[in-house]
Amino acid sequence: MPTSLPPCRPRILTLALSAALWAGTALAAAPATAPAHAGSSVQSAQAAQSAQAAHKGSFAMVAHLAVDGVAEIVAATPNGMTLLYTSADLGRLGLIDIANPAKPVLLPPVDVRLGGVGEPTSVAVTPDGRYAVVAVRLDDDVDNPRRGLLRVFDIRNPQAVRHALDVTVGIGPDSLALVGAGRTLRAVVAIEDEETDAKGDATLGGKRPGQIDVVDLQALYGGNTNGVQTIRLTEALKALPDAIYPDDPQPEFVSIQHATQQAVVSLQENNAIAILDLSNPRQAKLVRMLSAGSVVRQGNVDLAKDREIALTGSATLRREPDAVAWVAPGVFATANEGDGKKGKDGSLPGARGFTLFDTQGQVVFETADRTERQAILHGHYPDSRSAAKGVEMESVASASFGGQPHLLVGSERGSFVEVYRLNDLKQPSFVQLLPTGISPEGLTTVTHRADGLQLAVTANEKDDSLNIYRFYPQGAPANPREPQLVAASEKLAWGALSGLTTDGQYLYAVPDNAFAHSRIWRIHPGDVAQGRMLIDQAIWLTEANGQPLKVDPEGIAHVPDGFWIASEGSTVDGNELIKVNASGVVQQRVKLPASLQARFASPKIGTGFEGVTASPDGQTLYLAIQRGFDPAKPQAAIVKWHIPSDTWTTALYPLVQHSRDAKQFWSGLSEIQLTADGRLLLIERDKGGGEGKAISAEIKRITSVPAADITEGRVLTKTLVRDLRTQHNYLQEKAEGMVVFNGELWVVNDNDGAGWTRLINVGKP
Repeated sequence: MPTSLPPCRPRILTLALSAALWAGTALAAAPATAPAHAGSSVQSAQAAQSAQAAHKGSFAMVAHLAVDGVAEIVAATPNGMTLLYTSADLGRLGLIDIANPAKPVLLPPVDVRLGGVGEPTSVAVTPDGRYAVVAVRLDDDVDNPRRGLLRVFDIRNPQAVRHALDVTVGIGPDSLALVGAGRTLRAVVAIEDEETDAKGDATLGGKRPGQIDVVDLQALYGGNTNGVQTIRLTEALKALPDAIYPDDPQPEFVSIQHATQQAVVSLQENNAIAILDLSNPRQAKLVRMLSAGSVVRQGNVDLAKDREIALTGSATLRREPDAVAWVAPGVFATANEGDGKKGKDGSLPGARGFTLFDTQGQVVFETADRTERQAILHGHYPDSRSAAKGVEMESVASASFGGQPHLLVGSERGSFVEVYRLNDLKQPSFVQLLPTGISPEGLTTVTHRADGLQLAVTANEKDDSLNIYRFYPQGAPANPREPQLVAASEKLAWGALSGLTTDGQYLYAVPDNAFAHSRIWRIHPGDVAQGRMLIDQAIWLTEANGQPLKVDPEGIAHVPDGFWIASEGSTVDGNELIKVNASGVVQQRVKLPASLQARFASPKIGTGFEGVTASPDGQTLYLAIQRGFDPAKPQAAIVKWHIPSDTWTTALYPLVQHSRDAKQFWSGLSEIQLTADGRLLLIERDKGGGEGKAISAEIKRITSVPAADITEGRVLTKTLVRDLRTQHNYLQEKAEGMVVFNGELWVVNDNDGAGWTRLINVGKP
């Protein structure tokens, strides 16, 4: 049972709406003066409010763009008008025109393979914007030590990119960054050489040591050499007492501080950091090898994959940084993802936040538990990764926005970017949490456009998309049509919203079985005009004997004396209607009649309850069944249950099939709502989007059928109400919740427990 549960019924946890709480969007970061290796408390709402008053600048998403192929590393031209991203699976460099960031335009992609072989791993653009430098891995593995390439392309005309130069580098190039300009231009390349096996898994402690290659690119500007200097890391790494794989450095990510001509390179698997001096254009120098160290979390980390979120465990977490970024001369940030295994000393990989270091290896600032607490409040905490590496902070970028230094850090598993203001490096100020597409891999900033617009961009590898955010110096405008959901307390950890209902005053939502103990969350709409809604209450569902109810809620309907919950079963006979009172105590449990169950062609596939709605008097329920009686037929089923007479009636709903692959991207119903004028509104959606790839999303729509048409055996005629895909760019796979509230229609997606919960007002129904 969750530790946050009150000891007795009614199991309702309520927190009052507080204006102060909303200062800084949610709970603010804890004071940065807390010890670097200790747990942290949460900064007071009053302090957060004061900090926000001093600096109002914040970001808002202006575009979410589906792209063809996995989107990984992203960069921008110096003028900020073109984005470039790597797509390893297709061997391409993608280009996007962002002259209007709110309406990005895909440009012709560039094949960067050599003779059909290779995958791009990183991209950088020269300071003059003339060339894109792409690191290409050429199908090396543990038995095939094939060297990689830097492939240079002339991008002055983004519509007609031309190949300009190839330079051979070491085996398995990963990250790269550029230093200098013109005749002093060089690329610093992390040669990881993962020595992958037949399954594509990296070998830890391999026989081939990685290295850092510094590549002279002056030939692009009239010079006559493309020499490569190799910096060996093994000797320095062996001198580091806590190096994990001293014979296998595997450098990961490069960042360059141009003011000091220094580079910082992460050696993730070794939990180490290398500092390079690049001030001599002819000879780079390894200055120092540092340990990234560990973070001790005492009673403030979730270590259990148990479908409940509770920061109560203790562990020593090795940082093992992935991306690194300079934030000031002599200070850099690390995104502490983790990539190793449990240590002999019991330490775990990944510190689940970020750290600011100086070049002597001293901790300037440590997030400790702050990042995960923000993830919990915003519904982005991935409990499925609690026993592994938690939120897995992977990407990091630093830039000045609105004249103030900022740090942006991306979470691969939580699908978000944290934004901090860095006016005081010892006390960074939390600004906001930005939802992204699924698993942001790449992150970049755009701060020097001629039109003055400042942007941040994520490349999201699991749903093949990019997110573009605009910075507003006076604060991003509120969006009451698409408010951000935030919990009032960590005790109200939330996510996976699969059904919505209302009592006319509040919204109520249920999660699916992403949470072990079923519950109902109350959503307070009071701040919707400010672009946010507060989850301020949890109603814990219990059996009559007080035991936790553990089902798979997919729909919820408010009735005068409580709620009906539609629980999806893994088989037809597992589907269940559950009546609970206002305190969440079970009053009744009902299964489909045996005669109705017998009509299903398959007992297991696509036959689950997906939504429930009730007549105003609570005497009639309408159920949406995802794909009807036979999953091989493009039909769903709508079931009406008249409770006083115990009469069950079934009608058939015709589904639209996906144009590309109806089997992989199958269609089905995911929600049902009865309107005051007697219509049944239905969400019909395909499985495109999400990890099915956002570019495959086609069918995301709301339709209606007259409730009076639900007669036995009738094939329904539907009317289109909203096309969410075309009218609202709704790419998310799991549009699963819908409710009419104050005369307007609201839709929400199920984020599977971590990721972007998109709650959107689509207008009059």
